[in-house]
Amino acid sequence: MYHPAMDASGRDDMTDKVSSVRGYGGDLSGAATMRTKVQSKRQTLNGQISKEIRMLEGAENLLRASTNRKARETAALELTFHESNLERLQAQLSQLNCAVTIYQHDGNKETRVPMICLGLKETDPVDLIAPIEKFLHQHYHVYENDYETPVTELASMRMAVRTPKRNEEGFGLLIDYVKQLYYVERRFFRNQKHGIVFQWYDSIQGLPTAQQSITFEKASVIFNVGVLHSQFAAKQDRSTSEGVEKAVEEFEKAAGMFDYLNEKFYNAPSPDMSPDTLQMLSALMLAQAQECLFERRSLDTEVLEGGVELAIELAQETARVADLYEKTHLSMGTSPFKGYITRSWVTLAKAKDFHFRALSRYYTAAAHLDFADETDMTGEEIASMRDQLHQMLVHSIRAEMRPIMTVDMQVDRGVGHLQSSILLHRDALRLLRGDGELKKLDTLIQVFYQDQQMALNKQTELQQMGNIDLSPRFNTAAEAPRLDGIAPREAAPRSVDVFGVGPDTDDLFYSLGPLSVFSSANDWTAPRTAQVSRTDNGFGFAIRGNAPVLICNVDKDSPADIAKILKDDVVVAVNGQMTIWSTHSEVVDLVKKSGPEVRMTVATFTRVTRSNVLPATKDSTDNTPPSSKKMESNGSTSRLPAPVSIEDAMQY
Repeated sequence: MYHPAMDASGRDDMTDKVSSVRGYGGDLSGAATMRTKVQSKRQTLNGQISKEIRMLEGAENLLRASTNRKARETAALELTFHESNLERLQAQLSQLNCAVTIYQHDGNKETRVPMICLGLKETDPVDLIAPIEKFLHQHYHVYENDYETPVTELASMRMAVRTPKRNEEGFGLLIDYVKQLYYVERRFFRNQKHGIVFQWYDSIQGLPTAQQSITFEKASVIFNVGVLHSQFAAKQDRSTSEGVEKAVEEFEKAAGMFDYLNEKFYNAPSPDMSPDTLQMLSALMLAQAQECLFERRSLDTEVLEGGVELAIELAQETARVADLYEKTHLSMGTSPFKGYITRSWVTLAKAKDFHFRALSRYYTAAAHLDFADETDMTGEEIASMRDQLHQMLVHSIRAEMRPIMTVDMQVDRGVGHLQSSILLHRDALRLLRGDGELKKLDTLIQVFYQDQQMALNKQTELQQMGNIDLSPRFNTAAEAPRLDGIAPREAAPRSVDVFGVGPDTDDLFYSLGPLSVFSSANDWTAPRTAQVSRTDNGFGFAIRGNAPVLICNVDKDSPADIAKILKDDVVVAVNGQMTIWSTHSEVVDLVKKSGPEVRMTVATFTRVTRSNVLPATKDSTDNTPPSSKKMESNGSTSRLPAPVSIEDAMQY
């Protein structure tokens, strides 16, 4: 709020310094990776889409305003042209959304199914420096040069969040910026017309959305935190147990971020942050996390060495993965997503549903067929095994399942599940090969094909035995009994405290004073300094409160009264030493050490938004966790702390 006068001569252009503060450089390395190239292409497409939308709106306005037939025909032709261009550009963006292999670890590209991860929301550059400097001068009565470093650092962070690195540094950058926005909104922009327009592009369709809301800026950055977690998950080497565990963790964090947004942010201005989309994205992340958990199991289980119990567990676990992909596919197919969600994503979710349902059928068949030999089993063990096999079946579309009583019945059930597995594998591969983008993913096709071949090999073994009836048990895979999806470890969203209320010193503009008092919501005069002499009756004023300390009483005709010190003035400095963060006792000590005269720097509040600002509370800092508040795209709620006990007034 106040600093001793400094040289106010002209400053250098801060824009040139923005990227040099604290090393916030973003992912702007000269050696452009494939991911950087794709992100750059997304930026270009988003700009072109934004331009086509403006041209489209212009053609629509011209068509509505025109009365001349020739002019209307021309406007209609332009409208058709720009609609076609917009569809073409969005199709290109959709193709980029399908370029999932560039985010995968090199070790996964030949052995692991690629995972879906989102592209970052793009944003246009924003000038934060000029409006904040203007507000510092007009509202806080300080020289802009005094805050050149924090202003430049904030602008640097904003520039860097456009291209965050895909590592812990990138996460830290985004989270740090969101935390700063919490402070900045209250310092500078609460209930103020700041004129800053934040334009962000939809992550999936590239549609631009522009608002002056800081909350919209925060929500968009938080969305990108979730995106970055999904990309970081796909980046892991899933051929190792450690890599799979990390992938699970990152997918669960991505789901947690999307759930957090869905809970805290409403009136979403862009489709990718609507409740339906966020729920769908969370479901997708959890399905992929569950798939990784099964991969973790498969790393330790190359063969069925655990008997019928392990086969049943694998059948139920793969059924659980299928359940989650089925849920994801159903959510993608709801009406809000018609033509919005990338078609290949919808197809892949359905194909994975079929694929893991097929694996579940295969393991069920293995449980029935591979352990049908009763020669080494007691009667009690046989009964227990058959009961397990029966209990794993939830229901049958055709009829209620009868308990398994004989070997022939057990084999017959196994053959039926094996046949349904082959049918489902065939359906999954048909979906992949019918999609223009997915059919290019060789690893995906190869993994699906290998798993299908595993079922076909089992069928060939049965054929070679010659004594097993292999006539079709089901006309379609849907007729086979549905398995109960159960996982020993369930994927779940990981809550991430985006704001993480920390010490006040996290605030770049900490030196302006306690946030609950020195904010855009309150007004005060420029600080003024008065020389106050001590008399036999003292200086003639009393103080109370902490951070900041206030004048709570001024004796009439006392030295303080003569020096124009007023009741409820805030004590900014004593003898040139800043006191806006000082405690009551610290200010008392400064006044006592002053001798016969004290130089008091004070400011007078001209507007306060809450009564508990005056008188000051014992602790007037606003420590309300942002995560406990609901955010709106047109602003955000906040509160000052509830009144607490205050220090006894001290007379001087």
